[in-house]
Amino acid sequence: MTSFTLILHIYNSPLALVVTPLAMASYSFLVKTLNDAGNSMIIKRLPDKSWIGERVKMKFFTKKNIQRLGQLLEKKEKEIFALGKPW
Repeated sequence: MTSFTLILHIYNSPLALVVTPLAMASYSFLVKTLNDAGNSMIIKRLPDKSWIGERVKMKFFTKKNIQRLGQLLEKKEKEIFALGKPW
């Protein structure tokens, strides 16, 4: 699957993130910083359409910021979420 870049503004500073869809699970994405400083995490969309982070090492990725990132993903990857995959 193809990776793409998203810009998320945290504390009024842009943060470039490389996002890679994971083929092994629906609605799961590997997220790491553009400079790949070893800080990667996986975010997943839950059945209630909220988002959760796993292996979060970056302290500024609060629950609120993970939800914002999930909303950006939904806007960017409309075709993935339009398929309406059953849970």
